[in-house]
Amino acid sequence: MSENLTRREIREGVFLLLFQSDLSGIEIEETAGACEEAYEMTVTPEMISTAKAVAEKYEELDAIIGQYSVKRAVSRISEVNKTILRLALFEINYRSDRIPPKGAVNEAIELSKKYAEKQDSSFINGVLGNYIKAVGKDAG
Repeated sequence: MSENLTRREIREGVFLLLFQSDLSGIEIEETAGACEEAYEMTVTPEMISTAKAVAEKYEELDAIIGQYSVKRAVSRISEVNKTILRLALFEINYRSDRIPPKGAVNEAIELSKKYAEKQDSSFINGVLGNYIKAVGKDAG
């Protein structure tokens, strides 16, 4: 069944694992069962390993968010938006062989349309757009 998941479905699964783990304070592996039940989703080993890899980089990713979020301090960004931003920045910095930076931005906007407030898409787009321009990853 997991072979039939799209990259978008895998990304959304990673997002849900991270978000639930952060909210509950429970390890990602333990969160997986709850996510499968609550969201009726398939959790794959790839989702778990990616979520753990993102979580290991929170300090670095939050520093980037803080630098490129000109209107909000990281502590004032909602958990949903912070999780979306962390995942997108992780993809931009560590998975650009799988998805181009602009693709990661677009996927983050799609997640925000589904899980965040309506106006949050432009905030997320602004933070990520400013970052990829500043580090020269906006080509292509």
